[in-house]
Amino acid sequence: MTITIAPFTVDPRCSCTAPLFGGTEKKEEHTQKNPLTYWGIYIDDKYVSYTSSKELAEKTKVWMEKWLKDRL
Repeated sequence: MTITIAPFTVDPRCSCTAPLFGGTEKKEEHTQKNPLTYWGIYIDDKYVSYTSSKELAEKTKVWMEKWLKDRL
């Protein structure tokens, strides 16, 4: 089981659905003048959560790794 984090951007002026809500738009379509960057957290390349900063995503990843280790 692999836990990873990765950034993605969303243009708040765009009416498209963000990838974290099931949209399939390409990242490049959302990198206009005022993009918002979120950090997705994935287990085996499947989205499980997101945060508003890289630091929070890294802390969440560490917590998830510890939690999973204690369960296995």
